[in-house]
Amino acid sequence: YETLDALNDAWGTVFWNQTYTHWDQIYVPRPTLNKAVNPHMHLDYYRFISHSTLSYCSMQAEIIRKYKKPRDYVMTNGMFWNVDNHRMQKEYLDVYMYDSYPSFAYGLDRAPQKAQDLNDRRWSKHLTEVRSICPHFGIMEQQAGANGWTTRMEGPAPRPGQLTLWAMQSVAHGADFISFFRWRTCIIGTEMYWHGILDYDNRDNRKLAEVKEFYRKFQTLEPVSGADFEAVFAVLKDYDNVWDTEVDAWHERISTYSENEIFTAAEKSHTPYDVVYLQKDSELDELKKYPVLFYPHPVIINKNRIELLKSYVEQGGTLIIGCRAGYKDMNGRCVMQPQPGLLRALTGSDVKEFTFTSPAEEPVLAVWNNREMEMTVFNDIMENVGGKVLATYKNSYYAGKAALIENHVGKGKVLHLGSAFSGEIVKMLLEYTNTTEPFADLVNAEADVEIIMRRKGGRKYLFVLNFRAGETVVDLKQKMKLLYTGEYQAGQQVLPAFGTAVYEVL
Repeated sequence: YETLDALNDAWGTVFWNQTYTHWDQIYVPRPTLNKAVNPHMHLDYYRFISHSTLSYCSMQAEIIRKYKKPRDYVMTNGMFWNVDNHRMQKEYLDVYMYDSYPSFAYGLDRAPQKAQDLNDRRWSKHLTEVRSICPHFGIMEQQAGANGWTTRMEGPAPRPGQLTLWAMQSVAHGADFISFFRWRTCIIGTEMYWHGILDYDNRDNRKLAEVKEFYRKFQTLEPVSGADFEAVFAVLKDYDNVWDTEVDAWHERISTYSENEIFTAAEKSHTPYDVVYLQKDSELDELKKYPVLFYPHPVIINKNRIELLKSYVEQGGTLIIGCRAGYKDMNGRCVMQPQPGLLRALTGSDVKEFTFTSPAEEPVLAVWNNREMEMTVFNDIMENVGGKVLATYKNSYYAGKAALIENHVGKGKVLHLGSAFSGEIVKMLLEYTNTTEPFADLVNAEADVEIIMRRKGGRKYLFVLNFRAGETVVDLKQKMKLLYTGEYQAGQQVLPAFGTAVYEVL
């Protein structure tokens, strides 16, 4: 803004009716009592961080490109917070790089035996985010040993087989380059416990032997290089809502729960998905390839996104949204209109009331097709205004009210769920939309096994990854070529603890 008057006119009550007379009176967010920052100012501050970071990245890339050799690449080292990584990749980088440390799941600050997030397998969720930025990426730092600083992050050493498992996890999700970090462990400094392939004594060890064996297997995967990940649905996100979860505890509690549960349900049912970020230049073609889109909690929404979503549904897509949708504008301010705000015409629903589920009461249940489902974390209490009620609440003071509404728009439909997405609800929605278990005709495996498909041209490659600390049996429904050895396999195959296999589907 050119003047403070223009700033005050634009933001008005954003600063709780404060008036500013000089730029020196305006600070970046600072520690306050009870962390009571102005959420709207904080949201814009995150946008400012991203803008500043990208401006600096642009300057660096311009300098590097002046002097780099023809086969050098401009890249980054890791995925970082509060940055529009998609724009950074598109405008300034040649390839995106990520640091993958699944052993964080077993840090001494966690209780992995009680965890509900699939522990080291959760890094598949992070890799899915990376793939949304750059479909074919690289791993600058792949786990090579136990990690930890002298100040925090203490953790155990990887078990035999886990280095290969975690590296193949990266490859399965789109990595065509793997660099283990590091070659030799530092003997001084903050990272002297961030172990590499070799330990302090510099002797050959089992980690080196495993990395050598991974390299042998990796060489057999040359045909997979450049192959695309095959997803059967997508989760929509956008930076406005991602950054809003950083400043709004209500939004963060609901959003984090749903994202984790969607991932867990998809993993256990062997139903791989993509993450797609909605941006200013997003087009319908980006969405059309997915028959089903989850947009879990689009708290912040605008007319441009509504038009894109409407076009997607009209051409035959299925859009699924959850509670707490459409009640904020682009500045994070609550809109004075019925929820779900601008989405209402698409959802055919009207939110009359809303509430967090009370820890003092029994779990809230809803009934859908004679099946009960727990409506977790937060509940929208809805009425049908054009759609069709599929499920109703069974208990609490809103028993009998709509819990799930379906609205047909053009050739497609929109499902509005009045809660966060539990794993059980996600499973029911995947079944309802005929999306679950897309590779069931090729392989049968336990839930502890991750199944991934990469495709290039007319060739398909099936990754089978055993995250169990014991052997498991997978049943190949047809003959396939094991790339590691070149042999053909069919029927029941035994994978050892943390074992992997990559097949060419014939």
